[in-house]
Amino acid sequence: MSINETVLEMHFHHALMDLFRSTLGVGPTGKISFYKYSPQKECFVGFDQAWVMTDVSDEELFGDLKQAAQNASYKLKSQYVGYFLQYKVVRRMVRKPKNKSHPVTSTPYGRVAISSQANDNTGFSQHELLFNLCKNKGALTYYACPSIFDKAELYKVDADLGKLHLVDVASCPGDFKDHQKHHIFFDLPSMDPTWCSKPVSGVAISAEQMASELANRLRESPREEATRLFECVAQIRAERREAEGEGKSEGKSEGKSEGKSEGKSKSEIFDLANDSNWALQALTIIRVESKSDA
Repeated sequence: MSINETVLEMHFHHALMDLFRSTLGVGPTGKISFYKYSPQKECFVGFDQAWVMTDVSDEELFGDLKQAAQNASYKLKSQYVGYFLQYKVVRRMVRKPKNKSHPVTSTPYGRVAISSQANDNTGFSQHELLFNLCKNKGALTYYACPSIFDKAELYKVDADLGKLHLVDVASCPGDFKDHQKHHIFFDLPSMDPTWCSKPVSGVAISAEQMASELANRLRESPREEATRLFECVAQIRAERREAEGEGKSEGKSEGKSEGKSEGKSKSEIFDLANDSNWALQALTIIRVESKSDA
């Protein structure tokens, strides 16, 4: 088993969900469910407290979010909170960089590559999408950077959340629209982050701190949080539908004419849809039903 982003997400998933259950505390008769998007099934997959899995169409979940966002009642039947989490593999570097102005002081040190290269067709990078969700929509958005350097750690039954360091995208100095190579560097063993290439100190929080922030949002402004989530998902859905719509029109135009077709090429349409699916995959939606609602 190699250390990659998908494996890291699977390794920490149950531990994170158990942490959120205990932090959001819904009582013995309350309910809490988690929703993740599956590109293979083209729908959200929900997990309840017993880890029973159910498929939920994004249309259905979107409708529930919309209802929660538009509900004027102080006491909502269901409360929603969510976050975007992009896992990254931290590479342990044993040689000091040649650049004398390099921010790290430890040897070895950690390094994460930021996906700041623009997609040739869409013009956007993964980092730019995350940064925009954070800055424009107020979404909780993090790079999950585990300090795991030995794949033997992945075989442990109980994941150590102390090794999971969440770098707040809000602490990044920009969207890196220059599309040059950028990294996050970490002093070891502290895992204090620095954004580069021009060094800017970043902010990393623990899984427990993120859970507390989710609890605060639910407690202080559940309707505002539902609205925020609704707007994030609405934007992603609109981009995907635009890509899918252009894909259909592209197919029709090919059947009618052999001449040049207007609009985006097939590869551009595919990349637009792929970008929106990627954003959905980074999203986790939590639905909480309190004791009194059961």
